[in-house]
Amino acid sequence: MGNVRLYGATSGYTELAPPAVAPDGVLSLPSGTGTIATQSYVDTSSAAAGGLVHINTTTFSAVTSVSLDNVFTSDYENYKIMMFATNSTQALLNFRYRASGTDNSSALYYMRGVNQGAVTSTEANLVTLHEIIQTGIEATSFTMDLFNPQETKFTSNAYISGSLAVAILGLYRTGSGFYGATTSFDGFTLSLSAGTMTGTIRVYGYKNGA
Repeated sequence: MGNVRLYGATSGYTELAPPAVAPDGVLSLPSGTGTIATQSYVDTSSAAAGGLVHINTTTFSAVTSVSLDNVFTSDYENYKIMMFATNSTQALLNFRYRASGTDNSSALYYMRGVNQGAVTSTEANLVTLHEIIQTGIEATSFTMDLFNPQETKFTSNAYISGSLAVAILGLYRTGSGFYGATTSFDGFTLSLSAGTMTGTIRVYGYKNGA
């Protein structure tokens, strides 16, 4: 078990560490007529520190696209998206921002990616989406950091993606992009150019440090 804190009547506390020979999870109290009062405790020593805060987990099965709404709010400036999926066929995995339940398909997306292994690059300006990677049947995964999606600023992102298909072995891409207007977004859509996908998406917010 962890340390035990004994609080004073108005302020302060004394912290007691259990001896090494004590069994885990056992706290022995003396018998008697006294009372035991409980007190909620929040350790504020690291409250100002940065970190990831879980916002949403969405699972999907045999879909051509998946959309998440209201995951970007004024609570956080920056976000992380993580996805793992299997696919019915090889296809392109694409990304679009959303606002008020509608995909933004304006031709204001800029993207640049480096395909590792083949050492080739993918670049597109003023297009209607971000191309993440060519999916693999056995596995497709990516992680993306997004900067200022909810604020009325230029939204940018950076991502690492990979896929596995027996016929093509592995594909890997690192890339980045931005949306060329000061538009506020609250969600995003991932879609396939063909086939279906099954997997899980998780969204986290970055908590700003002091």
